[in-house]
Amino acid sequence: MKHAKLEGIFLFFVLVLILIGNVHAETVTPTTLAILPFENNSITEPDKYAPLSKGLAAMLITDLKKTGTSLILIERGKIQAIIKEIALGQTGSVDKSTAMKAGKILGAQSIAFGSFMVLGKNVRIDTRIVKVETSELIMSEGIDGSADNFITLERELAQKIADSLKVALKPSTGKSKSDINAAIYFSQGLDALDRGDTAEAKRLFDKCIKLDSAYKDQVAEAGGQG
Repeated sequence: MKHAKLEGIFLFFVLVLILIGNVHAETVTPTTLAILPFENNSITEPDKYAPLSKGLAAMLITDLKKTGTSLILIERGKIQAIIKEIALGQTGSVDKSTAMKAGKILGAQSIAFGSFMVLGKNVRIDTRIVKVETSELIMSEGIDGSADNFITLERELAQKIADSLKVALKPSTGKSKSDINAAIYFSQGLDALDRGDTAEAKRLFDKCIKLDSAYKDQVAEAGGQG
């Protein structure tokens, strides 16, 4: 009788563990993320802000790496290579199906893409994150504010992405001097790096940091020393 009772208790705990395991399996959040360049929908001087398409994505990748090992970010170089392969650069836009295709090639569990728009002194950034395997929408967020507070808006977006993926993000340190031109110089520096012009990249990165030292981490991650 006692043996049967103990056996029943044991079976009960086994069932509980199985149920917990099933719930955990159903709620596992993707841990490998690829962030594609953002579409430039700027109305004010669109050519001037075009480099931010690449720059904003790179900034998010750098900040989200502060989650430690809980989130794996696909490297920018790999993303750039895939973009060339599927000719995203020709259209300048990324729809859901194209993002999914890029995500599968990159081996990402989830993919982030979106757009930004500069209008006068204001900027709006819209972002979606989609689970590659199921096309499930994980996040759809929009933030807006002063264009001269660009890095702060980017950090807010990084936090929203971390929250949606249920990972802890270590806050960025260092106050920003709030100058969108620093973000432009940083983004232009990335373009120069991608062209293989390291001297021009260094010149632009130096101008970026001189305007706003908060970009040191971004420049260091890009390979511009910082």
